Amino acid sequence: MFKNHISGLLIVSALLAIVGLVLLFSSASFGMSLGNSWLMSQQDGIADTSQFMMVMETYTTAFVVAGGILFAAGLLMAILTYFTALVLGDKKTEVPSEGTDSKELLADDFN
Repeated sequence: MFKNHISGLLIVSALLAIVGLVLLFSSASFGMSLGNSWLMSQQDGIADTSQFMMVMETYTTAFVVAGGILFAAGLLMAILTYFTALVLGDKKTEVPSEGTDSKELLADDFN
């Protein structure tokens, strides 16, 4: 059960990081595409150049920010999953039987 959760979290973190990188590296083309669609939605497809550039840069910045957030979330989730598996994965808890003294179990751990 624990390994299923770890593998699921690793898959989700890898997908988040990949989608974040795609958004980061494709932000310019996405921004230009959305800027051009904004320009076509204007009356007669005509707008001020500085306004068009501002709209295009705003769309590009939005994709950069979204990609950065997704990439950071995926990377953080992968790191936390790794350390959680490292810390909690190898622990074995022993329940002492009724006849066993807890001092004996501690002595066995140090030998």
